[in-house]
Amino acid sequence: MPTDFAPGAPCWFDVTATDIPAAADFYRGLFGWDAQDTGPQTRHYTVLSQDGALVAAIGSTTTPHGEVRPGQWLPYFSVADVHATVATAQADGAGTFCSYAEIPGQLEFAVLTDPDGALYGITHLTGHPGTQRWSQPDNPCWVQYTAAGSPADAMAHYATVLGWTYGNAAWETSTDRPYQALSTGSADREFGGAAVARPGEPAPCWTLTIHVPDTDATAARAAELGGKIVQEPHDNPGPSRLAVIADPSGATLAVMSLPR
Repeated sequence: MPTDFAPGAPCWFDVTATDIPAAADFYRGLFGWDAQDTGPQTRHYTVLSQDGALVAAIGSTTTPHGEVRPGQWLPYFSVADVHATVATAQADGAGTFCSYAEIPGQLEFAVLTDPDGALYGITHLTGHPGTQRWSQPDNPCWVQYTAAGSPADAMAHYATVLGWTYGNAAWETSTDRPYQALSTGSADREFGGAAVARPGEPAPCWTLTIHVPDTDATAARAAELGGKIVQEPHDNPGPSRLAVIADPSGATLAVMSLPR
């Protein structure tokens, strides 16, 4: 049965890649994940797992309609009713990349664009367990939104559609477009944040953070495996140590370690 995700919580992730087997090799080498190609009938959607527990998946950058998208990590947020959530999102200015799809006995989902143009997914898990080891080592632990303008303004859409609570992070001191900490409407633990884009940083977009034992070692390993270090390891408030890397298809994600 599906894991009991709070409404609005991140519950699944996938990444698009130009070469799915090469991406699988990269993530296998970086995080020790296993990779299972589900076959040509799913366009070789490849499921990533850790000791049998599902983590995420890899899909093609080429859509079923022949469009080619950049490599990108995409979060899916838990909802009770995909159709109703799509309608709410559209009424609040969202666009639809995929208005509805179903994998019988597993999940229903849609992929939307928020009013500023950032892609995000919603899903109702009907049999699929979702991401099973949230925040454990070598597993997703945070989602991050990079805003072109005010992070708080961008998050208003998600509060309307997914019921989120957001506000200035506890450590934030800036009054100019401050960092927003995100939690579900039930005021659960924070699961993500929203920051204003730095100069030259792509925005708006969502990305994923993986909890790792050693940020510096993981970033160095990513470069050895054919990825790139986009942002060198550095200390963050929290405290934590974080780096941003890109996989061989250019999809960026962060890796973060915490004090022991």
